[in-house]
Amino acid sequence: MSLILKEAIGPEGPPPTLVLGPTAPEDLSTDWTGKVGWITFVDGTSMAHPSTDVEIISPDNLLEINLFIEKASQGEGTQVILGDFLDNIIKSIGSPESFYSFFCQLASRVRLRKRTAILVIKEDIHEKSMVEMVKRFADIVLEFRDQDNEGALTVEMRTLNFADNIYTRWLPFPQALRPLCTNYT
Repeated sequence: MSLILKEAIGPEGPPPTLVLGPTAPEDLSTDWTGKVGWITFVDGTSMAHPSTDVEIISPDNLLEINLFIEKASQGEGTQVILGDFLDNIIKSIGSPESFYSFFCQLASRVRLRKRTAILVIKEDIHEKSMVEMVKRFADIVLEFRDQDNEGALTVEMRTLNFADNIYTRWLPFPQALRPLCTNYT
């Protein structure tokens, strides 16, 4: 998430609305001043977080999540919604139908308000049908995978541009952009 904030969004322009899940607000080393929703498995009150800028919401409370995103994305101009909260929601909601309804509303809200949403999901921890549901609403999907190349772990990436029907092959992901060190020596 820090890499996306730094490289994709940058310090120019309005701060993004952060809707976090596994990433805790204090894990991000940024100086942004924006709205932060933390969709996590703790007491659902904002009193549980020391920062008044962070609103904590239970992942099974879809109404509160929708209301937070609605309030946070009001206003004019270009706004970005950045989040890794979908992992927590998918894990807490037992029904694919409920998630589909929630995600359809979210995607519609983003499009109607002409916002940009950058949403991160860990593909390997969810059922394939749930991951495909998220991809169905996306204009562009960036997929990453780890490859074991004769004992050397490499990361590859491909782009699925559904909006323009452009799909790339798997390509090595540049070492300089990798958020985590893969050298365990």
